[in-house]
Amino acid sequence: MSEQNQEQLLNEINELKEMVKKLESDIEDIKFFTKRPILDSGTIGTVGGLILGALAIIGIFW
Repeated sequence: MSEQNQEQLLNEINELKEMVKKLESDIEDIKFFTKRPILDSGTIGTVGGLILGALAIIGIFW
């Protein structure tokens, strides 16, 4: 491999590194500005199950 090819490859690698850094910062910005739900469906299901269980127990002793 000639020295010119090596230099060209190194330049391309450096350009790709810069692109990756920019993409990583863009991804962080997207994560920061994207609204995420406070509760996920698993938590809602668990709380709902506990409420239904409590109502069933209250109904038994009522």
